[in-house]
This record gives sequence, structure tokens and C-alpha cells, in this order.
Amino acid sequence: MAIIALSDALLQRVAPKYGQILRDKILCGFCIKIGKRSHSFLVSTSAGGKQVRIYLGRWPLLSVDEAREMALPILRTCRAGQMPAKVMQGKIPTIWAALPTYAKAKRIQPSSLKRYESIIRTHFADWKDSSVMVLGEAAFAEHCQNFSRSNGNAVVDVGRGLISSLIKYLNAVHGLSIISPFDKLAAAGLMPEHAQPRTRKLQESDLLSWYKAVCTLPEKQRDYLMLIAYTGLRRDECRYVKCENVDWDAELLCIPKTKNGDSHALFLTPRIQEILIRRCAGLSPGDELFSGVSADHVAEMAHRAGAPKFMLHDLRKLLATIGEKMGYSDTVLRRILNHRAKRSDTLHRHYVSLTAKDVANSLAAIQDALFKLMELPT
Repeated sequence: MAIIALSDALLQRVAPKYGQILRDKILCGFCIKIGKRSHSFLVSTSAGGKQVRIYLGRWPLLSVDEAREMALPILRTCRAGQMPAKVMQGKIPTIWAALPTYAKAKRIQPSSLKRYESIIRTHFADWKDSSVMVLGEAAFAEHCQNFSRSNGNAVVDVGRGLISSLIKYLNAVHGLSIISPFDKLAAAGLMPEHAQPRTRKLQESDLLSWYKAVCTLPEKQRDYLMLIAYTGLRRDECRYVKCENVDWDAELLCIPKTKNGDSHALFLTPRIQEILIRRCAGLSPGDELFSGVSADHVAEMAHRAGAPKFMLHDLRKLLATIGEKMGYSDTVLRRILNHRAKRSDTLHRHYVSLTAKDVANSLAAIQDALFKLMELPT
């Protein structure tokens, strides 16, 4: 049984054998058991002549420092000769307190966390300051059933996903065994159908009138919409692009923060370059290209100028649709749009890898086809 100074950096760097237990040199009695997919923090000591082993949680959902802090009061109790029965109960947080910790561990974007907080405040307000143990109680399950009956499918999907994922996280970190009430309701056939994806409003035949209206907007709003149309970036990915994200030497537009957490880069095609040269003029590296543009209102501005009704996500869908019609592969379109392949798709998740330069010509061709649909017929 190895004795080392446990740290997150060490666990990331070394590859210990499955089943091995590493004891902490800093806090005697604190250790970690190596598993195939995750590692479990433990307190392994004795109290009053009896062996004690208490599960603390899993790494990396729980950091080494956090687990060591949880282990310290347990070890103090044991060394006082007392058995630490239910000592972990005091460490279990409220639902509201668990939310930011969960978001940090899952690397959830601030915008998504804000939405989750709104869901809790609006639909689970009576429970938010209660211990997470209430998530497994019958009264909370009844509330979840009423929630699923009285709200639209889209809201129910978000609430259901949040509560179920939060429970899985809490089970892993705190060694609980709570079953999501939504899983129970689904098993009994009491959950509504999942919300269907929103239908694209903007059609290819609308692009002529759309572009005509967009050209009448102020330059910054116009460039914002056109950059989304030419790149397929999500609204916030485009809205918060900074001057420093444009690498003129490597000819890349780099998006460090994306919805799926993967860094993303696109080659600077002529149409993208035209927009970025104009937007970067006179800016410092840390300045945003679209400072002052409201992603919530820019589509409405275009509509008031004469554009057909559309959502910003329609532009992303149109880029993908035109690329599909031109015969580009799923791999190329996924690379352009920064989509991950399915977990079961080993070929495209682990073997096939395309760079921004690899799809540059494809992206430029799709942009040209898109612009042709915006031009007046000659």
C-alpha cells in the first residue's frame, strides 16, 4: 500500500493499478482506492479497537483537498475513540448550496447555471433550502409529478435533466443512493413526451429578403448576423468573440468557450476575413468585437427592418442544411459546427480528426452557396 502526498496533479499524472490503495502522507488514515473508471476517497483507520472504513466520494468530482477536509473531522472522532456514525450527514448540503458545486464539477457554462438557478427558484422554491436528502422523499416525488403536469415539455425537460443529473452527482460525491423521482415517474409511464426541436423558421427562399433587411441595420449588428450565418457559431459564441481570438498569423478564428466545452477554431475564409478586419480595426486585444450588440434583440431588429421572422439558431441550421445538400460528409459538418459524434461512434470520436485547415475549402464553398441565395437574380 503506497504512501504518498495525494494531490489532483499527481492523480492526473500517474497511472496506478486497478484496485490499488494510495495512502496520504499528509493526513494519516486518508486514502484513495483506484478503480477502472473512477477513484474513491476513503477514511481507513480504527476507533476503539475496531476497524473503520468510510467512503467520502469520487475523484475527480471531489478534489483531493475537498476530500481531505471531509476526512479530517472523521479522523478526529475516531482518534477520540468514538465510532463516527452518520458523521457525513452534517456535510450534506442544501439543494441550493449544491448547485454551484455541481456546476463547477460538470464545467457548466455560466449562462446554463443561471438558467438552472432560475428553474430551482421558480419551480422548486419550497425545496431549495432543504437538505438534498429530500430529493429521495415521497413529497418531493409528488411535487415533481405536479411540475411535469403543469408545465410545457421544454421546461419539464430542463427540470427533469437538472434534478436527475444533480442526484447522480450527489450520489457519487456523498455516497448516497437516491433514485431520481423523474426516473420513477418515467418507469410508471407518467412523464410527458420530450420536447421536439424547434422547427426552422427561416427557409432558403427567405434569404433574399432576409439579407436585404440585414443590410439596412447598423454595421455592427449586420456583421454579427453575417458572421453567424457564415460560421454557424452559436449566439453567445459569436457575441463574445474578442480581438485576441483572431489569430491572423495562423489564419484562425478561435472560440475558447463553447457550449460543449471543446475549444473551436475556424479558418479565416475570405468572407470571414472581410468581417473581422472591419470589426478588429482600432480595438485592443481584449476588446469584444460585438460589444453593445444584444443577442436577444438583434433578430427583432432585423424583423422590424423587413426580414422574415427567424431565430439566430436558424442561421446555424441553414449552414448545415446547405452543406448537406452540397454533399459534404457528417464529419466535415461536425467539424465546422463543433458537434461531437455519438458516444458509440468510435471511428469519429477517437480516430478521425480534422483540423480547421482541412475543412477550410468546404466552409468557403458553403459560404459562397449561401451568399448566392442572398443575391438578387441577374
